[in-house]
Amino acid sequence: MINIDKYNQYMSKPVYLSAREAATELGVQPATLYAYVSRGLISSVAGPGKQRRYDAGDVRRLKGRKSVEETAGSRPLTGDPVLETELTLISEDGPVYRGRLARDLARNSTLETVATLLWSSEEDPFAEAAPADLPNLPQGLGPLDRLMMALASWPLQDKAAFTQAPKLLKIKGAALLRFGVAALLDTKPSAQPIHTQIAECFGASSNAKNAIRSALVLSADHELNTSAFAARCAASTRAPLHAALLSGLGAFTGPRHGAASDRTSAWLSEIGPESDIEAALSDRLSRGEQLPGFGHSIYGDKDPRADCLLDLLCQNEPRHPFVDRLPSLIASARDLYGLSPNVDFSLAAIQKTYDLPRDAGKIIFCAARITGWIAHALEQYASHEQIRPRAAYVGERPE
Repeated sequence: MINIDKYNQYMSKPVYLSAREAATELGVQPATLYAYVSRGLISSVAGPGKQRRYDAGDVRRLKGRKSVEETAGSRPLTGDPVLETELTLISEDGPVYRGRLARDLARNSTLETVATLLWSSEEDPFAEAAPADLPNLPQGLGPLDRLMMALASWPLQDKAAFTQAPKLLKIKGAALLRFGVAALLDTKPSAQPIHTQIAECFGASSNAKNAIRSALVLSADHELNTSAFAARCAASTRAPLHAALLSGLGAFTGPRHGAASDRTSAWLSEIGPESDIEAALSDRLSRGEQLPGFGHSIYGDKDPRADCLLDLLCQNEPRHPFVDRLPSLIASARDLYGLSPNVDFSLAAIQKTYDLPRDAGKIIFCAARITGWIAHALEQYASHEQIRPRAAYVGERPE
């Protein structure tokens, strides 16, 4: 085994470890090592064959940080894994759903196909008829508020709403997904594919419909994001499935999560065919304003989901005035902010390219994430543990 302390003498040039060596030094499983890499905590380079090598300096720094945290009895807010999952791995190529790269699935798969994969369903949970109509909801609600009220009313729709029977939960999940999409769109629940429902509600073209399908697949799950963790916490108490979805939705509604595409669409709407993109972004920078839709806390550089969707736009709409200016916009953002586009930007770009309704990006993202929340709830139901993290107390102490 390599002694990590000896690397101090080689600080003039990077030293790299194999996956086995790095995992051994950290005292973790390889899957945990890969999670550290996906979060940008450890850098890696190509090695011999298909293997990769991991920066020994990063390993040493992380090992030292973990030792301090263990001594202090606290954990960081982000970074270290807090539970095990078989659902999604965040890799350098984007999310991997149960061993299947989401980017590959986005070529032809539907959200229903991905749901069946994530829920580990041996039978088609969508074979049942769609749920009955939504309850009468107050007028003037936004899509996420409609969804909240619809989910709260689910026990009126389903007498078995509080079931914990594994063989029923996946069927309930399919019904809740259709029910939730209807609430987001303010339409009737339908057995049509989700991307078809959304495209028809938006009056979208065939190219837009394909982009919506791909976006749904790529956005279905992203490991232990805030809303997924909220859903899992609720499920760990054995809250019913619709309540777990409400917990996830509550976290999702914030401007730092599900509503981030709204913030992106807001400034992107100001970019016209004749706009000076560099000047517009420079003005934002001079005012100290952030650039929503760029940068990601998990991916160190590019968000592979955004790359996939933006490539699709460029292939299908090469003559569109906005799409034609996408490369220069992305280049200016990188030059001025040092950031690359994330999935929120790609959703806003789809909305702008196809002139979809204002809430389109948020609706697509939320419809997709319902699938992921259900997957996390189902996985948590199968666990005997209740999630109870500890906090690091930093307030006053009694004398």
